[in-house]
Amino acid sequence: MAGRDIRVVVADDHALVRRALARVLDAEQGIRVVGEAADGAQAVDRVLETDPDVLVVDIVMPGVDGIEAARRVRAAHLRTEVVVLTAHHSEAFQRQAFEAGVRGYLLKEGTIESLVEAIRHAASGEYYLSGAAGRDVVSEYVRPLIRRQQPGGIVTPRERQLACLLADGYSTKEAATVLNISVKTAETHRASIMRKLGAKNVADIVKYCIRNHLIDV
Repeated sequence: MAGRDIRVVVADDHALVRRALARVLDAEQGIRVVGEAADGAQAVDRVLETDPDVLVVDIVMPGVDGIEAARRVRAAHLRTEVVVLTAHHSEAFQRQAFEAGVRGYLLKEGTIESLVEAIRHAASGEYYLSGAAGRDVVSEYVRPLIRRQQPGGIVTPRERQLACLLADGYSTKEAATVLNISVKTAETHRASIMRKLGAKNVADIVKYCIRNHLIDV
């Protein structure tokens, strides 16, 4: 993300909360709010329209909730990462959210600094949870889930994005353009993918993507 702002969409059914969040985040250095949404369906639409780096979404909203919105974003194989910002302190919600593919889970009672930190973590493909309960979920649930995805090494979210593009026939240079990263960074990610997968060529990357349901066949 070096050299450009993190593009963010904010989704919350309370207009006052949504607009206040959007204004505060937009004032943060290195973050630019590119869209707002009042429910999960609108959130997915805004993601498709603006291609943000991070979607900040509430859980409980009318119609499509935040967890279902995260599932739809992930199902579309979009590069957008998702951060949940909610008033609900629930381990069940946390687990559902991470199963849906979110990268961060925060409570609204927290600080704006925590939210900004979570957005930066998510944009880098890292997980973020606040509080002691969050650490428990990371150690007991999230990390084992990642390890099960690839026994030979943990493939990061950014590496998975690059793997999908390579499997779809993009060159490393073309994939770098799509992901808004330098060609050198893309080449580093590609080498890391090959090493972690024990891959000899792009065909092995395609097989990995198919096995993990990252691309349609």
